[in-house]
Amino acid sequence: MTEPLVQMAGGTGCRWRLLRHGPGGRAWNMAVDEALLRSSSTPVLRIYEWEGKPVSIGYFQSWAEVPGDRPFVRRWTGGGLVDHAADLTYTVIVPRSHPVARLSTLDAYRLFHAAVCQALLSLGFSAELAAESGPEPSARCFARPVRFDVMAGGAKVAGGAQRRTREGLLHQGSILWSTAADPSRIASALPQGFAEVMAADLVEERLSEEEFRLARQLERERYATDEWNRQR
Repeated sequence: MTEPLVQMAGGTGCRWRLLRHGPGGRAWNMAVDEALLRSSSTPVLRIYEWEGKPVSIGYFQSWAEVPGDRPFVRRWTGGGLVDHAADLTYTVIVPRSHPVARLSTLDAYRLFHAAVCQALLSLGFSAELAAESGPEPSARCFARPVRFDVMAGGAKVAGGAQRRTREGLLHQGSILWSTAADPSRIASALPQGFAEVMAADLVEERLSEEEFRLARQLERERYATDEWNRQR
């Protein structure tokens, strides 16, 4: 980790919440992310799994781009379609009061993906940040790298998308390694990667009762509805 990244992260000794969640429904997973953005006063790293091998689409995408009869959910962040059949998914929540929330979108993207790189390097994998974006736009997230995506062997292995609100910054990320790599190994290494790059202390916690109730409400009223998922 370089000193500029430490400065971007806001210094040393910051406390972060670490949440680990097993397989969850597609609407529930997106609802939890939004509930955390709305209510957490502390930065959060959430690592989670999916039920039913769904895909997620970016906020601005047409649901017609979903392949076949795959189950899907619309994210609150932008970006392209992500297949969650074999990826490792994580979310970063940074409240508005934290220095990282005041970074530009590109600088925050670089910072979070540097943490992913650090985790992969700690496992003996080769990984680096993309120096520039690929030439052709694509509706699929992993078909085209953008600047500061995570690359390995010339292929994109991690990407993400962000949304900023009055509450703070939401970054939803996906890591898609080769089938030879156990996703659970990457999931175990990811918190330490963030701890090193963010100069943070990660403390494992659970959702609060308030967060749980808000997530259930958002799941029911937004992310499980056709009005939300098929709006474009």
